Amino acid sequence: MKRKLLILISSAFVLTTSIRAQCPEKEVLYEKISYLRDSSKLPIKEKLTEALGYLNIINNCPYRNDSTHASFLRFIGYLCATQSDYFTAIQYYRESINIINSNTGKPSINPAHLIRSYFWLFAYYDSLNNVQEKMKAVSNFISIAYQLKSSSSIEFIRALYTRVKYYFDIGDFHKCIEDAKECERLSIEYGKNRDNPNYLLGKQFASSSLGWHIQALLQLKNFETAEQLLSNKADEYTKTGLTQYLGMIYGQMAEVQLYKGAYKKALLYFNKTLEYEQKAKSDFNYKQTLNAIGYNLYFKQLNDPNTALLYFKKALAFTNKNKSLNKVDSFESMNILGHIANIYVQQAHYDSAFIYFQLAFNQIQKGINETYFLKNSSEEIKSYKKIHYLTGLILDKGDAFRKKFTTNKQSTDAEEALRIYKVADHMLNRIKTEQSDLDSKLFWRSDNRRLYEHAIDACYLRGNKKDAFYFFEKSRAVLLNDQLTAQQYLGTDDILKQVQVKKKIINLERELTSMVGNSKKYEEIEQTRFELAQELDRLEQSIKVNNPLYYQSTLDTSFITIQDVQNKLLNNHQALLEIFSGDSAVYTLLITPKNVYLNKVSKSDFDATTNSYISYISNPDLMNKDFRGFTRTANHLYKLIFDKNPVPTGRIIISPDGRYFPFEALVINESSSPVYFLNDHAVSYTYSARYLQNNFISNASVAPAGYFLGIAPVKYAADKSLATLNASDLSLNKINGFMENARSLVGRQASRENFLKQFSSYKIIQLYTHASDSSNQNEPVIYFADAPLYLSELLPEKRPSTQLIVLSACETGIGKLYHGEGIFSFNRGFAAFGVPSSISNLWAVDDLATYRLTELFYKYLSAEMPVDIALQKAKLEFLKTASKQQTLPYYWAATVLVGKTDPIQYDRPSNWTIPVLITGIAGLLLFAGWRRYSRRKKVVIDRKKLIPV
Repeated sequence: MKRKLLILISSAFVLTTSIRAQCPEKEVLYEKISYLRDSSKLPIKEKLTEALGYLNIINNCPYRNDSTHASFLRFIGYLCATQSDYFTAIQYYRESINIINSNTGKPSINPAHLIRSYFWLFAYYDSLNNVQEKMKAVSNFISIAYQLKSSSSIEFIRALYTRVKYYFDIGDFHKCIEDAKECERLSIEYGKNRDNPNYLLGKQFASSSLGWHIQALLQLKNFETAEQLLSNKADEYTKTGLTQYLGMIYGQMAEVQLYKGAYKKALLYFNKTLEYEQKAKSDFNYKQTLNAIGYNLYFKQLNDPNTALLYFKKALAFTNKNKSLNKVDSFESMNILGHIANIYVQQAHYDSAFIYFQLAFNQIQKGINETYFLKNSSEEIKSYKKIHYLTGLILDKGDAFRKKFTTNKQSTDAEEALRIYKVADHMLNRIKTEQSDLDSKLFWRSDNRRLYEHAIDACYLRGNKKDAFYFFEKSRAVLLNDQLTAQQYLGTDDILKQVQVKKKIINLERELTSMVGNSKKYEEIEQTRFELAQELDRLEQSIKVNNPLYYQSTLDTSFITIQDVQNKLLNNHQALLEIFSGDSAVYTLLITPKNVYLNKVSKSDFDATTNSYISYISNPDLMNKDFRGFTRTANHLYKLIFDKNPVPTGRIIISPDGRYFPFEALVINESSSPVYFLNDHAVSYTYSARYLQNNFISNASVAPAGYFLGIAPVKYAADKSLATLNASDLSLNKINGFMENARSLVGRQASRENFLKQFSSYKIIQLYTHASDSSNQNEPVIYFADAPLYLSELLPEKRPSTQLIVLSACETGIGKLYHGEGIFSFNRGFAAFGVPSSISNLWAVDDLATYRLTELFYKYLSAEMPVDIALQKAKLEFLKTASKQQTLPYYWAATVLVGKTDPIQYDRPSNWTIPVLITGIAGLLLFAGWRRYSRRKKVVIDRKKLIPV
């Protein structure tokens, strides 16, 4: 047996020694790679055969899965690519990448090899026109190059520039600007060094990056910043010999002049653009400029469709001779044909218009229409050039059918318009999922608002309440619902990692605002901020890859219906009112358990009355001076909204559009003694009906640390010049008397850090402090004892257990309005992190009245009433007990509830524990009784023993 074992060991040793003897040294392998690569005599097939032979040997060598092995795989991939076999090349490069990633940290691995691997992956996917995988490779290349401090090469600049153009094409304009600025900076540095073999390319990439930067600004309608960047560029490019960019510069200068209304000057610059593009023999750019002159100048600004048509036809006459521009040229032709269609729509020549709409779609694929794009994969969506051209075309076609319906009153035209609007809405949703920057998404929400206004108008004209509700809901808080849906798939570690990076970025951005823009320190911080932004992108992409449901949730096409509202939301409420405020009209949709009412209100009357109402109600002096004027205004606003909407008594949910105003103070009668809407209605507000369907309670990752946390700084840092909130701590003490398991942070304990660390662990948060809807950072701010908290800094590191936050401070319900999404205030900020309900103030409030109203609110809330009813009862009791002055709506109407209205339950023992406790206590009592009886019996027996027999 021992002999057999020795033979086996010896054989294994011989075999291993034999394999090692066959393994070439690493240096020999690198020499072989160089020889095969540089040899011009050997055919590619022979090189590939020999290389594959060496690979088989390496696979059995002890040093396999190291950098040598990875390099050989890349070399074989390169050989495959030279034969245009890009699929096989990609497989070898991916295998090389896997070896490095799987063995990171080992001395035999050089992580820098990943940079070139991803660069060539980017090139090969580009050759296959696989935009999605190409851009993944680009982002990986950029990310790893930054990590390894290798961002100064021309390959890096080329990759970053590729992403600049990609972001512009998919409409992620803010990301485009961010990358373009960094690409320009790196390109300038590269071009300064004459030792760089391609230093002239640096200047070209710098100029092109600036061009995309400015173009994105023009798309965002940020003309002032664009004009600043364009200043003196024409002279600079003339002096430095970069005349090939002068056409671009003059074209962008023309767009700025259009915005300023200087049409003659705009035409002068457009003509200069044509002159330089003709000299450069750039037919495509010449065509683009003719399109811009025709549409932006003559059609939109000068209302001269005939001249516009001449320019469009002249543009279409140009034939693209550059094959690399075939796709972008077809999109430009599509855009021009769509513009021609719009001219015919304006002239009510609908047959001609629809012929041109079809010709426009034919530029992408013959015979298709808007429904084709509903079947597009993510890959196809990403491959489109200037996707805003496509969305614009679809919207324009929908508008054409809507306008035709208003002319001919054919119901089929209205139905076709609504069908196309729904296609456009689905298309915008698909585009949104491909964008990563929130500001870009907000721009698209605002820029395409006409879709929802025109769709709702078509529904109103047809009396189509079902589709009207669909478009009402899709016009508001869609991004908020996306955030809440996505959170369900985020783990605690995911949230923490994202928050940590976001905090670093915010701190750097704060630092940059106080520095000189052209200093070296500024550039260093800007670069660090950019690198952190790449890290954040990488984290988000990693979450999407590891959680397929996270990505799928953003594509969710299911939606809330009128029946859902009536059966679910209105099972304990009496009505839902939604308002849409468009450019030309205001629409209201009232849903009750049995009826639906869709109405149209005069835009000018609604806006004027609303502004007057807010001016009165937020100014006690004006209200005192002209109370009768206030009641007339409040009554007129009530009639505008409810005259054709018979609202039942009880609980009502309101989804406003734009600026909030308190419905509770609307006057429902015309007598000198006003009767307020509050008397018969418990009012709550919501971002959308769909928001209320979110299951917030299941989002809580940990059990609450307590039921109630009250915060009252009372005094503030001297440099903030904020008044002391005397008696806020005393009011907090009174509230604590209503609450179980209550905790307070008062004075210095009421710090910014303590709030951020602790608020998410309590069910109810009460804040007595100062706040403002604007600040030196141009965003809402709340003040704590030591420091302010800006809205962008509200970044909880875990899912909150909080169900209600009461912001008893001035203007906490106000913020920046983003059309199509809503007001970005603190209550919206808390909602985005999963806090279902908030109470905030719409204007600067009186301290003592606020304390009293808040105390009354908790009195009723502690009785486990629904939140809206508790607030209504608090206001009604306040009115009964307040002085005459304080019965003015200024003192009580600022406080509004936004979000869910469910009662907030105390943490009492659950139903099953009570019977167990009762049974346990009963058992103890029985046991005690038995023990007592046993002892007594024993004593009796002992006594009997003492009696003589």
